[in-house]
This record gives sequence, structure tokens and C-alpha cells, in this order.
Amino acid sequence: MRLKEEFRQETIINKSRFIACVNRATSEEEARAYIEEIRSEFRDATHVCTAYMLGPNNMIQRSSDNHEPSGTAGVPMLESIRKSGLSDVVACVVRYFGGIKLGAGGLVRAYGGAVADALAKAKKTEEVTLHRYSITYPYSMSGTLESWLRRYTTIDELYYDEQVTASILTDRSDIEKQIKDLSRGSVKAEFLWDEASERDII
Repeated sequence: MRLKEEFRQETIINKSRFIACVNRATSEEEARAYIEEIRSEFRDATHVCTAYMLGPNNMIQRSSDNHEPSGTAGVPMLESIRKSGLSDVVACVVRYFGGIKLGAGGLVRAYGGAVADALAKAKKTEEVTLHRYSITYPYSMSGTLESWLRRYTTIDELYYDEQVTASILTDRSDIEKQIKDLSRGSVKAEFLWDEASERDII
């Protein structure tokens, strides 16, 4: 499961502004570029603390307290990413100090909570394996087959020749049986290959 797009959320805690910015990054270069972008955008912030977790089995993990007391910002942010179950995440929390000190425990809760909350609310996608099939059928079956295909699969292309050929994508495992049943055995769904895709998590 991954983030679909960047998400930001602001929280006020004891007069300090905390702006959590979370995004997707598939490499350290991407993560660092995003961090620089946020630091550049919020040049006047008191702190811009960061964390990211990415790569195979989330093996690349980095965090920075950016001059907050050691262990009070980056580590709790990283822990919130870990607990979210998401992969390939970069998080920045921008802080504008409001004049009231939060103490170590308060900072841990503020930074970790800001990231956890943002990740919970951000739009997400999941990787799915789609099966590509080619289905050729007579024009007389267009009504029956095409309406079913449009409802239960994604029609990628339609070719009109002596017969109709539909190129479809689906995550259904029963497509061959369904086409056979709908056509009373006269049409066969020909499996071509599998391909990875993503779908939104609602």
C-alpha cells in the first residue's frame, strides 16, 4: 500500500504550528528532493523535521530532528510511518514555535501524531495484478458480452473486423468461465499476460 499523492495537514499545539507534509518516494533521491522542496518553501520555519522509509522491505530508513532535542521528532515520525503499513513514504513536519515549550514527551507526541494523522487521512493506492485477455466474438453477441465486460472488467481496446475482438484487463480469476457461460461455450477468453497496476483504496 502506498500514498497516491502528497497530503498536508496543519495542527496547532500550545500555540506552535505543526504542518505535516507526506508524499510518496521510490528512491532516496526523490525523498531528499522532496525534503529540500519543503525546506525551501518553509524557509522561515523554526524546524523542518524529516523521516522516510522506502526500498525493498522498507530497508532504507532515515530521520532528522533538525535541531529539536535528540529523538523527539525524526524517530517518532519514522515510527508512525512504520505503523501505518505504507511503503515508500517521505514525511516532513514543519514547526513554527509558538512560545510555549512542549517538553520531550510533548514533542514526541506532536511530531509522531502529526505524521500518523496525515498518513491516516491521505489517499492511498494498492498494487494489484491485472490479467490481460483477448476475446473474439461475433457481432450478434456484442450486446451480451460487451455489457458484461464493461461492467466487470476494463475494456482496453475494441477491434472491429469480421468479428469483434476485445482486449481487456481484469483482476477476476473466473473470467474464462464467465465468458464461456455467457456465450454458451462458443467464445473463449484467451489469456495473454499479467501486469502490475495500482488501484485507489476508498
